Parts: sequence; C-alpha cells; structure tokens
Amino acid sequence: MNQNDENIKYFASSIDSSLVKIIVCAVVFHLLVVATCIVFHYVNLKPEPEPIPVFEMVQVSQPKPPAPPPPRTEPPPPKPKTEPPKPKVNKELPPEIKPEPKEKPEEVHEEVPPEPDPPPEEPVDDFPVDDMDLPTAVEAPSLDPVGSVYMDPLMQVYLEQLKKIIMSNFKPPKDLKVDRSAKTTVQFSVDRFGGITGVILKRSSGNKAWDHLSVRAIQISKVPELPPNYRAPSLVLNFNFTPN
Repeated sequence: MNQNDENIKYFASSIDSSLVKIIVCAVVFHLLVVATCIVFHYVNLKPEPEPIPVFEMVQVSQPKPPAPPPPRTEPPPPKPKTEPPKPKVNKELPPEIKPEPKEKPEEVHEEVPPEPDPPPEEPVDDFPVDDMDLPTAVEAPSLDPVGSVYMDPLMQVYLEQLKKIIMSNFKPPKDLKVDRSAKTTVQFSVDRFGGITGVILKRSSGNKAWDHLSVRAIQISKVPELPPNYRAPSLVLNFNFTPN
C-alpha cells in the first residue's frame, strides 16, 4: 500500500468515528428533551389553592325567658267610715219674699239720618243747538285685505305700493260734484304674478260716474307680484274710494 491509501483509510476512520459521535450526541439530546417534556407534564407548576376555612356549626344556647313577675297582692279594702250624726233641721218654711215692681223700660228713639241734598240742576240753554252745522268726520281712501292676513312689514309695504298705483289711475274731473261722505268700495283679487281679476262693485256711492271711475282705476292698474312670504295663490282686497 502506498501513502495515499493510508491517508484515505485514516480519513475514512476519522469520519466514521465523528459520525458515530454526532449520532450518539443527537440521540442523547433527544432523550433529554423527551425526559424534560415528561417531567414538565407530570410536575404541576400552579400554586396550590389556599385552603378554604370550614365553619363549624356551633349550637348557641337560647336565652331562658325571664321569670314571670310575682302576683301583686291587693291591699285590703278600707273600712267604711262611720258618718257623724246629722244635725236636726228646722222644717219651718221661710217667709215669702215679695217681688219688687219692675221698672218700665226707657223708650229708645231711633235717629233718622238727614236727607241728602238734591243734586244741582244743570243749566238749560235758552237757545236751540243745530247739530247739522257741525263738521262731519271724513274718511280717507283705504286698501284693506279681505279675511285674516298676516300684516308683516313686507305686506304693509306691498299694500302701500298698490294704493299709490291705484290712486294714480283714479282721476275724477274737477267739476264732478260728489258728497263728502260718499264712499265707493271695489273688491278685486291679485294673483301670484300681479294679475288683477274679479273686480266687482261692493258698495255704491250713489254717483254712477264716481263708481265707474273707481272700478276703471283698478282695472287699468298694473301691480307687482305678491310678496314671497305670502303663500296663498291670490290676495282679495277692498279699496275704499272717498272724495279726500
């Protein structure tokens, strides 16, 4: 055998011995791991629970009821006292007492209150008063809604604007004679877009020319749309035309 073969055998034997050592170490290590697992499996690491104290049933002796009080002995009844002898009473009647004469009651005079003084008489004028000569109250032209309408600031401004527009179209001639107490009422409706419909004469002043001019002033008027806060589709109004 040459030197190379010897070397090969030496390395082979050393490898075999090292493999045997590795296998033995692995087997020992695995056995130790298995033994450790078995020990941990059977060993209880949890702390033992504290013992629960057991209460013993002790029979308590019940207190004895108090002894009944001794019966009271009633004192003997007192002996009846002997009454002293009663003195003798004279049975003769007393003398009669004559009643005194009653005095007459004094007469009471009721005071009569004095009569009140009569009220002073109002002075009477010696001349008649002619009420027809007094000035009569004159009504101004007005524009009023029919029914219940909430009069907020926008509605008030709108009605004032309508009144100015209608009065600008109401132009009666100067030579038209009308009584100062005359009044013409015209009813009409204003729709959402400012259209005027349903113009009717509700009250006549007695002057046909005055009534005709009142109705015409409303028919030719061009009014703005209703206020945005007014929700109804139309607004019914009464316009009162008066000479002032």
